[in-house]
Amino acid sequence: SVSFSEDVRAELAGIAPARECDRLAELSALFHFAGRLHLLGRGEVSLHLDLSSPAAARRAFSLLRDFGIRSEIRTYQRHAFGRETRYQLHVESAAGPVLERAGVVDSRFRPRDRPPRRVVARSCCRAAYVRGALLASGSVSPPPSPHLEVRSETREGAEAVAAAAAAEGGELKVTERADHVVAYAKGI
Repeated sequence: SVSFSEDVRAELAGIAPARECDRLAELSALFHFAGRLHLLGRGEVSLHLDLSSPAAARRAFSLLRDFGIRSEIRTYQRHAFGRETRYQLHVESAAGPVLERAGVVDSRFRPRDRPPRRVVARSCCRAAYVRGALLASGSVSPPPSPHLEVRSETREGAEAVAAAAAAEGGELKVTERADHVVAYAKGI
């Protein structure tokens, strides 16, 4: 059965912003909340997105393609939780300059904890950033007891999505769990 979260992600993934600033903000959030960066030495990096949703994987693939970046979608089974299928997008190492523009890495290609202000300066970009965060690591439970949550590995990440939401009139609280941090909202 398709979960409510998956329905929400599929709907969000269907929104394809026309403006480049929004595409950069969405890409920024996807990498901030689902990106894995491995330094291989000699300036080479291995980069992938790890996503739970086929809709989010397709959206990330097409966003990257819009910026001229090739990626490959691979699936694997995660054994921990009922053998769910996960989607990994392996991204070519030439992605660096685009990821710098998207505020994922700095000018020396070091990962940033949160996007710089320029990436989420406009209302449209903040909405795109929150959408990307939900696609990357969000879950939503339906009424009668609705609950929205964005999972982050860092407090800075959770605070960044909460700040973007707050600027658009959406209140997310931030709380630390055992091995991660969440920005969440209960109720409508």
